[in-house]
Order: sequence, then structure tokens, then C-alpha cells
Amino acid sequence: MRFLGSFKKTCTFERWQQLVSDLKPHTDKHGLRVIFATESEDGSMIYDVSEAKTMEGAQAFLSDPEVMRMRKEAGVDIDSQEMIASVDKFHVFQ
Repeated sequence: MRFLGSFKKTCTFERWQQLVSDLKPHTDKHGLRVIFATESEDGSMIYDVSEAKTMEGAQAFLSDPEVMRMRKEAGVDIDSQEMIASVDKFHVFQ
């Protein structure tokens, strides 16, 4: 399943990108991957399109204490995490 999500953050976009890289063992374990992400103009939000093999995997990832710790330490407001909508078809234009 693919979904559009958002969350607030206090870190830079570059720091968040490093977090995604650091979390790779956890995303692999839970069957997740970030397809696309962008930052709001004021730098306070991330909007992303991600993919999960199962909803259970996504929930397990978000509730994993180590993942929560890493995200908080990087500047992610984990309480603001929102799944805006499930998405099916999309295209990234070049």
C-alpha cells in the first residue's frame, strides 16, 4: 500500500534525509520505503509518499521504541504524524 503522509519537524531537511538513511535497517525489517518527500516552504513540515508491504508493518515501524527514539532525537514531532490518504497511481514527472 502507498500513502501520503505528513509530520512536523524541527530539524533541517538534510538531517531528516540522514535519518531516513539511518532508519534503513528498520524500514527494511518492517517492509517500508520512502518514495518521495518534500519540505514545506517554512521548513516545519515534511510531506511524503511512502510504501508499506502491510499496514501491520507500518504500524510496527511507527511504534518501535528505537525508531521513535531516533526520530525524536533527529527533530521529528512523532505526535504530529498523519496519514493523509492512501494513494494508488502516481507519476513523478521529469
